[in-house]
Amino acid sequence: MARKTIYCAQGFWLRRGRLVGGVVHQFLNEERARAGAEALLTGCEGVAVFSLEGHPDEDLWEEPRMIATFGAVPGLSEAADAPTDYAA
Repeated sequence: MARKTIYCAQGFWLRRGRLVGGVVHQFLNEERARAGAEALLTGCEGVAVFSLEGHPDEDLWEEPRMIATFGAVPGLSEAADAPTDYAA
């Protein structure tokens, strides 16, 4: 069972007084995820860069590890409750 780390960036927009998460973009490494976050930041209020480790074959993932945030981003407990639009 192969263990894998994926790097992600997710933009957040302010809608009706709440931060709403957008699509989670996946990247090959942390450097590309940070570059993707910079590009996303031009059109939203904030961006979170994080990684996930786990076993994709079994769809078992650990809690996300926050790498960086830019602008307005909900806290970790808030992010779990925030509506998101996940796309493959």
